[in-house]
Amino acid sequence: MGSLFLGAASPRAFWLTVTVTERMLARFPKIVVVAAALGAPLSAPVSAMDFAVTKMADGLRGVAGTGLIQAGDAERLAIALRSADRDPYGNRRLTLNSKGGQVGEALAMVSVMDQEKVTTIVEPKAECASACAQILFLSGVHRFVLDGGRLGLHSCYLSGKDVKNAKATKSTQCNDLIAQNALAHGTGYTSIMAFMQYTDPTQVRWFDAEESDCWGFTRWPPGSNRGIQTGEAPPCLLRGYNGKSSSQPSRPAN
Repeated sequence: MGSLFLGAASPRAFWLTVTVTERMLARFPKIVVVAAALGAPLSAPVSAMDFAVTKMADGLRGVAGTGLIQAGDAERLAIALRSADRDPYGNRRLTLNSKGGQVGEALAMVSVMDQEKVTTIVEPKAECASACAQILFLSGVHRFVLDGGRLGLHSCYLSGKDVKNAKATKSTQCNDLIAQNALAHGTGYTSIMAFMQYTDPTQVRWFDAEESDCWGFTRWPPGSNRGIQTGEAPPCLLRGYNGKSSSQPSRPAN
């Protein structure tokens, strides 16, 4: 069997393993997704994502997901969402603050989210990176980053069994797998694929609320007057086509 890794670069970077199905292995052998801070040690997390039912600003109950994505989180999310109210659009709300985690479990969480119809939100001072951003956040029916929050994206890479000592090689196949999931949930393939493919695995490209809107990663509820609507081209992508440069990938702040 093989392993999938997806971790966010940070001063306390980590790597996580998840056993994947034979079908996935046949198409994406030895795919590894990880962002490791240069010179930072890699260590496994000790706790799974925490789900708490909280009251939102409008009085409706939502679920706050905090921490690393690990085995069993899909089941815990399903249980937590049962206690969340539906908003005027029929969705349950999930706020996210996570450095990432297990790819397989994140995809299992997406299955739960698709069944329940979930809106994903990154609140002020929260960070949603790697599996959180590239899989969970982008799978929300509505999804938005509030001012002061940010998303973090990076590239996949191929590796052998010894992740810590392996030389990273970017994996277009792995990036494509994640971009296809994003596309299935309404994010333009080019928008997400560009940053995964061209951001070095040892770096993370961070997006604040305004940039997340500009690159088409968000889908605000109708009437919000922010972001783009389905079918519209992201403004930042259009500027890129017109020859204007965008900001470069950067390492996260300490």
